Formats: sequence, C-alpha cells, structure tokens
Amino acid sequence: MNSSFKGIWRLVQNSKLSKRLMIGTLLLSIFETLIGLGVPLITMRMINDFSTIGFSLQAILLVGLFLIFQAVLGGVTFYMMRKLGERIVANLRSTVWGHVLRLKVPYFDEHESGETMSRITQDTNVIKALITDHFISFVSGLFAIVGAVVILIWIDWKMTLLMLVAVPLAIGVSLPLGQRMHKIAKVNQDELAKFSGHLGRVLTNIRLVKTAQTESFEQQNGEQKIQKLYLFGLKEARILAVLSPIMTLIMMIVLILLFGYGGAKVATGAISAGELVAIMIYLVQIIIPFTQMATFFTALQKAMGATERVQEILQQPIEAGGNAVITKNSASIVFDRVAFGYNDKPLLEEVSFEIPMGKTTAFVSASGGGKTTMFSLIERFYDTTSGEIRFGQQSIDQMDLAKWRGLFGYVTQESPLMNGTIRDNVTYGSGQVSEGEIESALKNANAWEFVKQLENGLATEVGEGGIKLSGGQRQRIAIARALLRDPAILLLDEATSNLDNDAEREVQKALEQVMQGRTTVIIAHRLSTIIHADQILVFEDGRVTGAGTHSELLQKHAYYQQLIQLMIH
Repeated sequence: MNSSFKGIWRLVQNSKLSKRLMIGTLLLSIFETLIGLGVPLITMRMINDFSTIGFSLQAILLVGLFLIFQAVLGGVTFYMMRKLGERIVANLRSTVWGHVLRLKVPYFDEHESGETMSRITQDTNVIKALITDHFISFVSGLFAIVGAVVILIWIDWKMTLLMLVAVPLAIGVSLPLGQRMHKIAKVNQDELAKFSGHLGRVLTNIRLVKTAQTESFEQQNGEQKIQKLYLFGLKEARILAVLSPIMTLIMMIVLILLFGYGGAKVATGAISAGELVAIMIYLVQIIIPFTQMATFFTALQKAMGATERVQEILQQPIEAGGNAVITKNSASIVFDRVAFGYNDKPLLEEVSFEIPMGKTTAFVSASGGGKTTMFSLIERFYDTTSGEIRFGQQSIDQMDLAKWRGLFGYVTQESPLMNGTIRDNVTYGSGQVSEGEIESALKNANAWEFVKQLENGLATEVGEGGIKLSGGQRQRIAIARALLRDPAILLLDEATSNLDNDAEREVQKALEQVMQGRTTVIIAHRLSTIIHADQILVFEDGRVTGAGTHSELLQKHAYYQQLIQLMIH
C-alpha cells in the first residue's frame, strides 16, 4: 500500500502541479478547520452564560458570525479543492497523452486504442476523484480530529478516552476490507479498459458489422463484458455494505455511551451543560472526518489500481533518436544486412540494397513479402533486429527523429483521413500554407476538379475516416497532403490502388512530375506503377533475389515474370 501511495504522489508531482496552489488550498482548508474548532467553544460559553446571566444577543451574534464566516470560507475552500483536482488531472492527462503520442509503434500493435483511451480518461478520472473529493478533506479532517481531541482532553479527558476506543476498532475493520477493495478495483479498471477497447473496435468498423450481420454477436460480446463490470461493481458494493454499517455502528455505540456518561456528569455538576454541548459538537466534528476517512481509503484503493495502469503506460519506452544533424536532404538510403521480425517471426533476413537519391525504386513481392515493413523501418516506426539503415554515411538511428521524418511524404493504400474538412486533411502536418499552395497540391493529385464541385469546397466535412468521400477521392486527398509537404523522399504504398483507370492515369502523370529529382520508393501491385522505375527490387522469403529495370528482370528473373503475370491478370 505504501509503494502504491508513493506511486500516486509521483504522478501528482510529475503532473507539474503548482506548489503554491496546493499549499494555499491546504492552508485555507486548515484555517477553515480552526474556525470550525472555535465554534463549539463559543457555543459552550453562550449556553453557560444563558444559565448564569440569561439571554445574550451578543453571544448569539458572535456564534452566528463564526458560522457565516465558516460557511463562506468552506465555499472558497471547496472551489479551491475542485480547482486543484481539475488542474492535477488536466496536467496528468497532458503528460500521459504526450507520452502516448511518442510511444513506439509496437505498443499500438499490441494494445487496442480503446484500452489506451480508457487509461487517459477513466483512470486519470479516478485519481482526480481521490484528490478532489477526498484528499484535502482527509488532511483537514486529520487536523479537525487532532484539534478536537486536544480540546476535549482539556474539557474532560475521561470522556475523550471513552470516545477514542472507536479508533482501533475502525482501523481494524477498514484495513483488511481496503486491501480487498484494492484488488477488486485493479481488476475492474482492466475490465473497463477492455470494454472501452471493444467499443472502439466495433464502432470503428460499424459498416463491417452491419454488412456481416453480426449485430447480435457483438451485442452478446458487449453484454458479457458489461456483466463482468456489473459483477465487479457488486463486489465493491458488498465490501461497502459491510464497511459502512460497521463504522456507523461503532460511532453510534460511542455516541450513546457519551450521551449517557455526559448526562450523568451534568446531573452531578461535574461538567456544565455548555461543556456537554461542546463535547457533542466536537464529537460530530470527529465522526464526520472518520466517515470521510472510510470513503477516502475506498477511493485510495481504486486510485492505486488506476495509478498502476497509468504508470505502466508512462514506463513504456518512447521513440528516441540521436542529435546528429542531417547534412543533406538528398542522399542514398542504404540497407546494410538488415534483419527484422515480428514476435520472433523473421520477415527480413540480412537484406542489403541501396535506394539511389533522386531515382525511383520499386519494391515487388508476393503479398506479405515485407514491402510495407521496409517502409516502416525507413520511417523508424520499428527498430531493426540487426544491421543498419543509413542515409548517406549516417545511421538513421542517430538522426533527429522529427527532422528525419520531415523529409518524407508518405501515401499508404489505406489513405487515412482525419475527421474534419478537406482543408484540414490536406494541410495536416504542413503548418501554415496559403490557399494557392493547397490548390496546387490538389491539382497535382488530380483532386481539384472534384473538390471545387463540392458545395462547400475545401470546407467540406469528410466524416470519420473520410467516409463521405469515395475511395479514389480519399486517395487523391492523401496524395495532395503528401505533396504539400514538398518532401525530399516520397514513399508510395499502393498510392493509386483505389483509383479507376482514368483517374490512375492522371494521378500517375502528376506523380511522375513531382517525382522528378526526388528519391521515390514505390510499392505497387499494378504493372503501370512500376514499369518506368529506375530500379526494381524483388523480394522472396525476406531476401532480395533480384534488382534491375523492368526489362532486365523480365528477361532473367523467373519469379519476377510470375509476379508480372499476376499483375496483368
């Protein structure tokens, strides 16, 4: 438990929290507690005065003034506590989100996006609830308890000892139940993350679900996960159903004993009626923090589980590169005995070749031959298992990652678009650009004609994943986005795969123009895409088995001949 609490504290510290805000809120809360501790003493004096000198308007006004001041101070303290909690969770979410964006691609291969989203939203919210709703009140409650006990010992130490019998009883009940709550909360957070991942996966592919008519199947899957969450909720409820009544029972027994004992002492004149009232008020001031402590420890156990999950993400390695300066924007890319595999399954074995600068190189292989993997290695989405990739004479692992990726324009066969307008998607990643530059990029991608015919033109919303556009339109928007970056190196992964023959010819002409003088690497299953490449590399079983122009390979490479036949048919 101690290490988990330290984990929560480290997260709070890492969230760049303003110490001035935290200390100020804590001091304000303590000051409010001190004001509250003074109220019973003034009340005691007022009641004692009533029994000796009679009604005193001055005493009543003084008590009323203290209560009003405490109420105002309580409102300010509540706002400051909420502000503190919101600031912590905002900073924490920013920290986690920034870290997630810089995680290595293999992390996203192994974790569903919905699960990661749950860590950023749900888990951080649990930590916020602990700090906002419980932590400050827990600390101020401790001051209230200590202050009330000190004053009670001064008034009547015997009654104070009777009241303090409840403390070890309450701790003895809450600790084992709290540990059980921690285990349940930890598993519950996992299940909630899995449920979020399931929802994200299904909703992202809702058209596939409807086409395959799997609504009932997915509903059943979702209901199973909902049922698990329900059962974990019941487990938490059972613990609270035991904890809350026991705590209430202990406090009620103490309360009854104190009333009986105190009443007897008032009857004998050992204490005054005002002192008994003050004792009862202090007892309430002690009982309320005690009940808050029960909920604090429950929230703490939940937050510990959430903290462990958030820390797991923050401990994941992020992308990193050296500080080597890229001396040239144009140089050859060299694969030197590069090997790579997924989950111990080798995909590339001792691959060596050169992609000449300013030339067009095409990768050709059967499906699953590792072509797209090489693009991922070039852009440093993955680290090589062995070997080295160089840009000129420099290893790309030693280069500044942002500057290295800034050299590329990448068009994939999926042509992913972000939810937003056509303008948003064309300019995504390009910073400030003029309308003329956007129009020029769209024209070069053979997209301007259809864009200007749309009712809202560049302001047209594309929908989630670009669903409001056709496949060919999405592809051309993606090509325009790549061209707008004016890249030194073009990576085209099936860049014209979603175009009809007429559109493909137009885009191919545009690409041929922008490819002039640029290093271009192409993956294609269409003969027309690679036939004019300066160099074609043929891959078989993770190895380069041929290199040359189309005509050269067609004459001497049997496997290439087979691939060409497949492209033709």
